[in-house]
Amino acid sequence: MPDDLYLLAGRYRLIERLGQGGAGTVWRAIDEILDRQVAVKQVRVPEGLSPHQRAEFADMAIHEARSAGRLRDPAIVLVHDVVLEGGRPWIIMDLVTGRSLDRVIKEQGPRPPALVAAIGLRVLSALEVAHAHGMVHQDVKPANILLDHDGSACLTDFGIATPMGGQGDRFGSAGSPGYMAPERLNEEPSSPASDLWSLGASLYTAVEGRAPFERELPAAVAAAVLLHEPPFPVRAGRELGGLLMAMLAKDPAARPTAPQIRQALSGLAGPAPARRRRWWPVAAVLAGAVALGAGGWYAAGALAVEPETGRFTEAPDPCTLITEAQAAEITKAQPVRTSTRPGECQWLVRQGSTIGRRLIVRAWAERPDGDLGGPQVAQRRFASEKTSRAAAKGSEMRDIRGGVSDVKGVGEAAILQNTFRLYIGTTSEGSSDSTILLRTSNVLAEVVWHREDVPVSAAADKGPAVAAARLVAAGLSG
Repeated sequence: MPDDLYLLAGRYRLIERLGQGGAGTVWRAIDEILDRQVAVKQVRVPEGLSPHQRAEFADMAIHEARSAGRLRDPAIVLVHDVVLEGGRPWIIMDLVTGRSLDRVIKEQGPRPPALVAAIGLRVLSALEVAHAHGMVHQDVKPANILLDHDGSACLTDFGIATPMGGQGDRFGSAGSPGYMAPERLNEEPSSPASDLWSLGASLYTAVEGRAPFERELPAAVAAAVLLHEPPFPVRAGRELGGLLMAMLAKDPAARPTAPQIRQALSGLAGPAPARRRRWWPVAAVLAGAVALGAGGWYAAGALAVEPETGRFTEAPDPCTLITEAQAAEITKAQPVRTSTRPGECQWLVRQGSTIGRRLIVRAWAERPDGDLGGPQVAQRRFASEKTSRAAAKGSEMRDIRGGVSDVKGVGEAAILQNTFRLYIGTTSEGSSDSTILLRTSNVLAEVVWHREDVPVSAAADKGPAVAAARLVAAGLSG
């Protein structure tokens, strides 16, 4: 551990320790080249690693911190730099002066439901940007949610974010008891649904003043996460409480998607709405069968002109947008269809005992937001996604992300991006994704053509993705 006024990398002068957790220690520092204050995270290296494992851990942490540095959102604490010194990674971030949500809860008690919903919307925005870049945060918790003086929230500690479905946390350095999703406790790969579970647990803590699986011992907390349902959050009210219970479902496929959560929180944040459709009956919540409805939005007032909803009151089931015969023609095989979670459908092609290819279709409907109608919200979301995905272009470590290009004649607008990830230990083979995002009225849809065991020379294969996207667009227009 460095002494006070330690100079890191000949540039960052450590001034004082701001906090310490399972993933590392955070310091206030001065960037002596730019003469500004920054936050420096001294990443904790797990004990008991061999020299090779320590080098692999450092390499992984540097790569993922640099990937996190590409993320841009008002609710994300920016990562500026990452250096290796003393055999450990150090992550340089913006210094944020706000207080952590866990400290606010300790000092002021449970937060009002409307404020909690507003905090949730900000953190959700940060997570959606990360997920769009193929990253999962892995440590969403009240201590990593910072509140400014005006109550606005941001999410910090993106330095331990890892690729979706990857093994980035295999050294056990990420996550906090009570805020780790059940699948992560079972050592399954992280996914966006895991982050959304952690967000649900954090918002539950904020509105109730205690964690959903609060126990005295960490082992008991983990057992409760895996085996027990939390008490219904009575301070949250029926609707926010129902949403939180749905987000804390044990099965990732049973949890609401990010667009569904955003839709719900948008109606709960701020002043009481004039008109509201009920989504989660208390009986259904108590029975453990909470399901998010896709309809419903909130009027600004009884005399206000209601913004246009759009063509879709809810997004069509993605499994109905492509037939079995069409999927077989696209994949040149006999794929097995599976509905993985609400708003998503996959057609899987086996290659021996493993899944060698998969066609993924997702769809969600945008809702009116303030003075903007559903189509305008969808257009704004599409433009944001296009900008953020284009910014991710480039090669870094094992990841190669192509540029964003327009796809003509697919929906009202569509973009394509190809990505490739090299397998560990080789420079000639990896996995490939061709992803198309399209918009029709107030619905956004995403088509992903994923392949394993792909030579670098055949990294891009956009044809199946384009063919599937045309069928999805036709289904939305029909």
